[in-house]
Amino acid sequence: MLRQTVTAKEDMPAFDRSAMDGFAIDTSDLSEKFRIVAEIQPGAPYKGKIKPGECARIFTGASIPNGASQVLMQEHVRVENGFMIPTGRTSHRNIREHGEDARKGDLLLESGSRMGAGELALLATLGVTKFKASPVVRVAHFATGNELVAADKKPRPGQIRDSNSTLVSALVRCFGGEVIQQELVVDDFGLLLKKACALKNSFDLLLMSGGASVGDYDFGKRLLTALGFKIHFTAINLRPGKPLVFATKGRQAAFIIPGNPVSHFVTLHVAVRLAFETFAGSETSFALAKIKLAETFESKPVGRETFWPAHIEIQKGELVVRALRWQSSGDVTGLTGANALLQLDANATAPKPGDRVSVLMLETP
Repeated sequence: MLRQTVTAKEDMPAFDRSAMDGFAIDTSDLSEKFRIVAEIQPGAPYKGKIKPGECARIFTGASIPNGASQVLMQEHVRVENGFMIPTGRTSHRNIREHGEDARKGDLLLESGSRMGAGELALLATLGVTKFKASPVVRVAHFATGNELVAADKKPRPGQIRDSNSTLVSALVRCFGGEVIQQELVVDDFGLLLKKACALKNSFDLLLMSGGASVGDYDFGKRLLTALGFKIHFTAINLRPGKPLVFATKGRQAAFIIPGNPVSHFVTLHVAVRLAFETFAGSETSFALAKIKLAETFESKPVGRETFWPAHIEIQKGELVVRALRWQSSGDVTGLTGANALLQLDANATAPKPGDRVSVLMLETP
């Protein structure tokens, strides 16, 4: 996130430039043929002047020479014995004019702008190689549970591979953060507290997978209290992901996320993402859109707002959305292809194919 305003240091472009490969002439010169007196490449301006009956071979991006005011496309001419002969002329000048993009002093980027590839390219064009930006959010993550083993290990009877650490790492990067510490921890409060205390102030955001509920080995709220965090809520009216815990301590924040992967996916996008935007100093936002539902799916009112994993695609030039199939919040197969979350009100019945439904877009389809 950019934390300064950026203005044009000079007119853009700084000089008249050819918009294509062709031949530079004076637009008022109606000669039937033009003697080629120069070849002008980008970065090598022609110091002479184009006179009546003359032209210059010119390439895209090259400076327009004195005396010329139009570029004839090379497709609209033929060359014979050192002369250019137009085969068709139009009023198009095919010139990028000096200052047509921006004038010196124009505001080009406001403080708070998201820095994507286009914005970074603009800064490079302006010669801005150092700028003020929001710091990267430092994330510490603990995945808890006696049943968990690393993804590259073979589970023993009763164990499962940890998918949440991979999910968290991937989405933290998408949100513009950096995982500085990530670890699997068994259900041992003393061990968990020791590891969390060792982090001290090295993190901005603490994420804990599992431990958000009320079981005997759900240590999330107890851990945050011991670390000095103020707990703001311990559940939200959300499906999936109801037992979500949020707390703060000074400039640090923490979430205890329900352990099931679909709950992780939903709460990370619906709630945790907003923390990244707040850290960056931007206004929190939901990219909701009304998109046509492609096919029916089974959903009954559950008294909780639902964000259903979904897939948006383009069909016949129009965006459509399909609800993905998942059996429970632990069904990680239901996340394959998810690039959106279909929003359903707490007591809403399942929409019908063709209905315009509210969709939280996670990425461009």
